[in-house]
Amino acid sequence: MTRLQVLDSPADLLPGEVIASLFYSDVRPLTGPSALLDWRLDGVLTEQIVGGMAHGTPGETMLFAANRKLAANWVLFYGGGSLARLTPLTLSGLIGSLLEVVHRAGFHRLAIALDCFDGMDIQEAEHAVWDFLDKDRFHDMEVVLACRGPRG
Repeated sequence: MTRLQVLDSPADLLPGEVIASLFYSDVRPLTGPSALLDWRLDGVLTEQIVGGMAHGTPGETMLFAANRKLAANWVLFYGGGSLARLTPLTLSGLIGSLLEVVHRAGFHRLAIALDCFDGMDIQEAEHAVWDFLDKDRFHDMEVVLACRGPRG
């Protein structure tokens, strides 16, 4: 079993039981993988944001059943807080809490679609995922990680 696989694929093509993407409180309209997944789900996250039901605060979770436009069965939009304040350390914390949420929900195959913003390197996210996969409670998880956009 490959515990972590890094792919250079768009969010809508990532395999897994659930695909997760961060969305931020200070990024409107949505961009990157969250925008692609939202578009594939006919704007369901945008509707939640416009209606005041979603904000992108750290740890906020919005889980939606996928449709035939996606490779995964479920989509989890996960609040990343302020993109302007995101650092490698806060990204690592977000990834850890995201893995915890997915694990508690009973999923074992997760795809994480990140937007590689300026200064962020896919290896930073990969190391953060490994730090958590090495913990005993995540022994049965498989993660596909993808990062699209400018490479740091």
